[in-house]
Amino acid sequence: MLYSFGLTIYRKRWAVLAVWALLLLIALPLVPRATSALKPGGFSNDNLPSAQAREVFRDQLDLTPISFELIFRSENYGAYEDAFTDDLQNALALIGARPEVVRIVTHLDDPTRVSPDGQSVHVTVGLTLDLEEAGDFLETARPLIEPGELGLTFTGGPPLYADISLSSERDVRRAEILAFPLSTVALLLVFGTIVAAFLPATVGGVGVALALAAVAIISRGVDMSVFVLNIVTLLGIGLGIDYSLFFTSRFREQLAAGDSVETAVATAQATAGSAILFSGVTSLIGLASLTAFEFMMLRSVGIGAVIVITAAILAALTLMPAVLGVLGPRVNAFRVMPSFLDQNDRDMWGGLSRWVMKRPLQVAIPTTLFLLILASPVRDIRLGTVDATILPPELESRRGFDILRDEFGLLNQTQVPIAYVFSESEDTDPLSTSNLERLYAFGRALEGLDEVTRVHSIVNVSPELDAAAYAMLYRVPEAVTDVAMQTLLRDTVRDGAVLFIVESDVEPFGPEASSLVSDIRAFDPGRDAALFVDGGSAEIKDVVDSLYGRFPIVAGIVIVATYLSLLILFRSVVLPIKAILLNVMSILASYGALVFVFQDGHFSGLLNFEPIGVIEATTPILLFSIIFGLSMDYEIFLLARVSEAYKRTGDNTASVAEGLKRSGRIITGAASILIVVALSFLVADVVLVKAVGLGLAIAIFVDVTIVRALLAPSIMRLLGPLNWWMPRWLDRILPRIDIAP
Repeated sequence: MLYSFGLTIYRKRWAVLAVWALLLLIALPLVPRATSALKPGGFSNDNLPSAQAREVFRDQLDLTPISFELIFRSENYGAYEDAFTDDLQNALALIGARPEVVRIVTHLDDPTRVSPDGQSVHVTVGLTLDLEEAGDFLETARPLIEPGELGLTFTGGPPLYADISLSSERDVRRAEILAFPLSTVALLLVFGTIVAAFLPATVGGVGVALALAAVAIISRGVDMSVFVLNIVTLLGIGLGIDYSLFFTSRFREQLAAGDSVETAVATAQATAGSAILFSGVTSLIGLASLTAFEFMMLRSVGIGAVIVITAAILAALTLMPAVLGVLGPRVNAFRVMPSFLDQNDRDMWGGLSRWVMKRPLQVAIPTTLFLLILASPVRDIRLGTVDATILPPELESRRGFDILRDEFGLLNQTQVPIAYVFSESEDTDPLSTSNLERLYAFGRALEGLDEVTRVHSIVNVSPELDAAAYAMLYRVPEAVTDVAMQTLLRDTVRDGAVLFIVESDVEPFGPEASSLVSDIRAFDPGRDAALFVDGGSAEIKDVVDSLYGRFPIVAGIVIVATYLSLLILFRSVVLPIKAILLNVMSILASYGALVFVFQDGHFSGLLNFEPIGVIEATTPILLFSIIFGLSMDYEIFLLARVSEAYKRTGDNTASVAEGLKRSGRIITGAASILIVVALSFLVADVVLVKAVGLGLAIAIFVDVTIVRALLAPSIMRLLGPLNWWMPRWLDRILPRIDIAP
């Protein structure tokens, strides 16, 4: 089938080129627009318990979930001196009059907002807007704030996400500037000729352009994360070049064997094209699985990845054979250096294959142990969520974050806000005697938790007051004369709801914080009442629980679908199992590297990031989806050559050796290109992008150097004829993919 398709592409090559030229002309004006509709964030979702709690805080307690922080500083005046307060109030006058602003809290309202040296103040500006609207509002807000002689720093959620968006765009441009020329150099080393080297890079670039244009269109109607840009660029360049490389290599091989251009195109389509199609399908299976998660970042990356992989497959199976059909032998024009793919070079891969075939057990055992050692750090993985530390220190939002953490002592301790809500009851007044007794009991229970250092609420004012004393104090709320108590009542009691804030010295990202959230949620508020728990620790727990409650199911579906695809392609029950197990080992090695570098902080100075002691929760899932497909690509290309040899000879040992000899060079070349592309993301400003780039590069390196070159052939040698075992009844019912010319 693919052979005939290759003949058709060759005979209609000029028409195919015209169609692709038209598509490219349509796509190019859309590419710059790909960023405009993309959104920051996407690491949470509205169905999480913490997100639902935020709705209660907003609707019943009038606490706005979106705010930004302003840090004012004077080198000459203290925070309470007239010069400081006058400049501060003048700076806030215009912004405070905006309808989008619902509250402004300064040190005049809360004395804890003054730094220890008394010369800095942080101000919270609460907004009625969502995160995207708040980001746009920042452009309006900045000119309205004139700090006078005070220094001013913007930070908080909206500035943070604005900087993430800008940094992601810069990261993509920086990666493209590095990846394309470096990939071309690698291709030049692979092929030795200018035409053959530039051809895969050009076809890969066309695929990226079409994918970005599609993202620009889709993002107008579907929420898409800004991180789509990074993944689309990485996969588009890497896979687009890889697929084109495999096709071009097989085409040149057939020309060297004496085939006509037409036959060479058709044969390359039937052999390399089949491997490209199935490897693309496995990559699609892995990355499409991201759409099963209810998180915008993962879902949109899955959509973007499906688009760019589809574009890469179409380009490799239609554009590439059409171009090669036009070029013919001229694909080898302009030789500038010897190619390490030439058949007359040193038979490195042939020698390696023979060496592995002679001592399979001696190779399999130590390589397996080595992979397990690489993966061992994953046992200590700690999952968290993003904060400002994913950005470089020179950005304003990150500087402000560091000031709040280091000078004001914020963000280092865990705070858990709780809404105790009376509902569907005749008595919804929190200040009634019976309800105050329930609140008092809850407040004491919170104080009794081991991890809790302090509880803020209307019933935790003083340990000397009991429930009866609070009932007496709040019998007539309007008669409360203490200013602090008046403020407490005004800010924490409203519409049948009472706010509790629990403070703890445990790390916000640590397991103790997660346990604390679970303990709080385990309390029974009693009849006709409910507890709603929010805060960073609660959100982290909810994100991790949501992601990894679904991940085993999604991973299982990916593995089963991949197994069935390989079963059909190779007509073997055993080979797909082996391929999947080896893929898992590559993925675990990548996870181990992530923990060692980004969680534990090794090489943080070299890679220019600050370790926070956790791995962002979506990163392992994202890497699983990418690596599972990409690693399977190389397995398919290896097994395709082994299968060809086995069908011809029936000799398992000789077939494995020949398959490794014929595919080892080209797989190494393809992998080196993808590694170059992945490593280009290490210069990114956003730590999450660095982590994905390094994790992918390590996984591919391990996969090609250890798994495919050593472990896979040694296992196939040990299994012998069992590799090709296929029950006759199963062989009869499975569809056949005829890849022969």
